Amino acid sequence: MDSPPPQFCSVREGEAYYARQKYLFALAFVVVAIVPLLVLNYNTASFYRASWIEKTSVELATLAGDRRELIDHFLAAQEDRLAGFLSLYTPEALREGKRVEALFTAMNRSGVITDLGVIDRHGNHLAYHGPYEKELAGKNYARAQWFAEVMQSGRYASDVFSGYRKVPHLIVAVADPARTGILRATINSTLFNSLVATANVGPDGDAFIVNRRGELQTPSRLGRTTVTSGELGRFAALAASDGRGKQQEQGERIYGVAAANGGQWLLVLETNVAASLASYDKARRRDSALVAFAAALIILVAVLLTHSMVGRLARAERERSLLTNQVREVEKLALIGRLSASVAHEVNNPLQIITDQAGLIDELMEEENPAGITHFDDYRKAIGKIRKQVGRTSTITHRLLGFSRAQDNVLSDTDINQSVEETTALLEHEAQRQRISIVRHYQDDLPTVHTDAGQFQQVVLNILHNALDAIGSNGTIEITSRRDGARIVVDFADSGPGLTAEVLGHLYDPFFTTKPKGKGTGLGLFVSRDIMERLGGELTVANRAKGGAVFSVHLPVTALA
Repeated sequence: MDSPPPQFCSVREGEAYYARQKYLFALAFVVVAIVPLLVLNYNTASFYRASWIEKTSVELATLAGDRRELIDHFLAAQEDRLAGFLSLYTPEALREGKRVEALFTAMNRSGVITDLGVIDRHGNHLAYHGPYEKELAGKNYARAQWFAEVMQSGRYASDVFSGYRKVPHLIVAVADPARTGILRATINSTLFNSLVATANVGPDGDAFIVNRRGELQTPSRLGRTTVTSGELGRFAALAASDGRGKQQEQGERIYGVAAANGGQWLLVLETNVAASLASYDKARRRDSALVAFAAALIILVAVLLTHSMVGRLARAERERSLLTNQVREVEKLALIGRLSASVAHEVNNPLQIITDQAGLIDELMEEENPAGITHFDDYRKAIGKIRKQVGRTSTITHRLLGFSRAQDNVLSDTDINQSVEETTALLEHEAQRQRISIVRHYQDDLPTVHTDAGQFQQVVLNILHNALDAIGSNGTIEITSRRDGARIVVDFADSGPGLTAEVLGHLYDPFFTTKPKGKGTGLGLFVSRDIMERLGGELTVANRAKGGAVFSVHLPVTALA
């Protein structure tokens, strides 16, 4: 920036200097604001896309592993149940009566299987329960591949095949330890397919199971019917490398592959990056438009800001000066408060002496003969009046001390009606002098509130002072206490002129006041609202329909934390 113009330069030179400063400031503002915005937008978009692809690769691999475990657990659970039944019954025993039907009912409560059969060591169907009884009656499986494998290994889960049923199905078979027979169940293909179909692979994604010969074991979401040998090789390689990889084929696609069923199957999950990022691309185009709009807005703001800078600096200086004066007024009030406390404390000492001496005189009068003292009863009454008035004066000074001493945030169970009444009593004389009546409507059955009584009374005092000032003379202040659900509410309604919309908008602003200069600091309501918020309550204000304003303080009935 250029150095400031000399103090006594001409008006034209000053205007040229500030015009140059405005231009340089606007240029610097635009460069500093727009260039980082453009760089940030580009880097964020690139980083987000790369992060999304990496995150999706990891999530897809994890999802494939989780689904693989779910499928293996599902098949193992069916095999374990069949093995458990075989440990209880021999194949010959299952042939008797309706035991196979009973086992089917016990095993198929969740609809996992569609039929159940018992086969002897020679491959003959001994017993069967299911919808294909006619088609399977008298069948022999001795030459079936699955029969040979289950007799050899004891357990077997087949690929999907048609067989005698002429419909695709999947079987789970278990042989007893002595290989005297086999218990075989057909898995519900719809339920089994749902284990794969429910995988969340995003829009235009795919999920299926394929065996090592490239035959699909579950339907493909995208209508795929076969898997080429090249694809099968890539899937097998991905499964061997923890099931995670990324493949570029007709647009970017991410694969997650895991081996299932003892390595006989490959679970393939596929996500289409372009389809998944469609919303991202749309959002990026929208962001680019927003960046362009923001750049134009920044230029406009920079120009307007530089033009208003000098005026704002001048206003800031004036406001600083005004604030300094107001702070001085606050300090003056604080000094007056401390002085009042000192005076109240000093007054209490002679009041105590007067009380003691009046008490002593009263005790001495007890020992005197009333008949020997003229106006004895009048003296006794005068002593009583002295003690009563000293007590009233002492009460006023103690209340004044309570308001002026520092707040220690001491919480205690407080009778709200009593606290309001004690505060109101301090202003009763001033209200009578202004011919203002104070009407009380206290609800008698209010519970005590765990709060800081001193700070609450400070709020009440501020509200009452404002009400007296608003009314001026010849008016009414109505104080109403009530319970509203979990809160106690005290309303202070005055018969003053009410509050305008402009005043309501700035009512709680510090140093805002409608009182004549020198009478108010504009801090009373600002401090009062802060106190109520710290006490867990609320201070509200509204205009009454019949004129005047009503201030309401809300305090929770429950104890503060």
